[in-house]
Amino acid sequence: MNIKRAIVQYQYGLLVLDLFVCTASFLFAFWTRHPGQFPSVSPEYLHALPIVLFVWFASYKYFGLYNAKSVKQGEVIQLTKANSAGILVLLSLTFFYRDFAYSRIVLSTFAASSFLLGLFSRHAFRLFAENVLKSFKWKHQVLVVGCGEVGKTLIREFLANSTEFKVVGFLDDAPALQHTFYLGVPCLGRIENLGDLLERNDIDEVMIAFPSAPKDRYKEVMKICTEREVKFKFVPKLFKVMLQDISLDIVGDVPLIGIKGNNLTGFNYIIKRAFDVVVSALMLIAAAPVMILTAFLVKMASPSGSIFFTQERFGYKREPFQFIKFRSMHPDSDDAIHQKYVKEWIANNKDSALKDGDTTVHKLTHDPRIIPFVGSFIRKTSIDELPQLFNVLKGEMSLVGPRPCLRYEMESYKTWHKARFDALPGITGLWQVSGRNRLTFDEMVRLDINYLQKWTFSMDLLILLKTPYIVIFDKAY
Repeated sequence: MNIKRAIVQYQYGLLVLDLFVCTASFLFAFWTRHPGQFPSVSPEYLHALPIVLFVWFASYKYFGLYNAKSVKQGEVIQLTKANSAGILVLLSLTFFYRDFAYSRIVLSTFAASSFLLGLFSRHAFRLFAENVLKSFKWKHQVLVVGCGEVGKTLIREFLANSTEFKVVGFLDDAPALQHTFYLGVPCLGRIENLGDLLERNDIDEVMIAFPSAPKDRYKEVMKICTEREVKFKFVPKLFKVMLQDISLDIVGDVPLIGIKGNNLTGFNYIIKRAFDVVVSALMLIAAAPVMILTAFLVKMASPSGSIFFTQERFGYKREPFQFIKFRSMHPDSDDAIHQKYVKEWIANNKDSALKDGDTTVHKLTHDPRIIPFVGSFIRKTSIDELPQLFNVLKGEMSLVGPRPCLRYEMESYKTWHKARFDALPGITGLWQVSGRNRLTFDEMVRLDINYLQKWTFSMDLLILLKTPYIVIFDKAY
């Protein structure tokens, strides 16, 4: 059984279904508006179909409709959001495209039919997968041995992908767990009952989930499975090292387990760097009027200081560079208040006592050093970050990556925090679109490390697309 492959196959099934529904809805909308042309379609609409399919896919992807954990949770709401966003994009494109006037009635009919047909078809697809395929015994019958923290994690993951897997139960020696259920999954007894259970039940695979158990206990369970010709997998003791950090390589039939490295190397780095240069140059041109106006407002609000604020920051391989922002604070402000807060934040890694309304945040929300109105506005809208596009062009930063740190922040880092220095720092990043300053420092670093290890070009695009939404509709603090 390949769990990841099974999940991906289910997601690809949804993707193919959605593209079919989108195409069918588009043709239906055209023929509803032009019934006399059936079964032919105007060339202008045929040429537009690939763009419509791309917009629909991008919108569905953005709103998590191919996420294995969320495709069944709140699907109606997510479909509503995705279809609304998709139709708004298409309407915007038709507004700027002047060579042909696309019918608003066609687009409206398409939006309604794609939503209704999409909702029905996804429900039917799920019923087919869960019921029809079940009759052919395609569902993988899984038994979990051990219901501690690790076992419960496995059970949750299998339940989230119930189309492919069925957890028949779990075994555990804890007296308090006997004759109980975890998320509807029953405890079928103690681990010593494993042999009898395998003989009486049609179980495809056993998941051994007690990494802290003695080696002899592992051998005993493996022997029982082997004797009864039942496949098994086990969670290694290395589970205590963050699982997302583990990689497996095969060298001459010898397995090598180690910590995952940075995925931003070689050709991946070339792609990322080329994208950074082109996009940052275009963004500087597009943002020039805003930057000129911001410079004027900063100078008017605080004439005694400079327009730009430069500061030593540390980026790739802990190399120092001059970090550029629009100045949002009074000149010669004392950073002692920030140093004290940051050191406590990193060292304690606790929930913050700072509040912005009802929201707990990990950043100073009423900093007396900030210039009234202008300073707070450009910080909350992140306009103060625009000059960092020059840092990107110079190769000191990237559009997406971990945020560059100050010297006194770096001096407070734990050893594992320093993995953030394995790539160029970014203007935005995964943590900014995943909770921002509502996260603890350790949560922020884990997101940065996860980004570096799993980097893809599409991940950068998604983060860049999400960032304006977070800035406009969320709090930048």
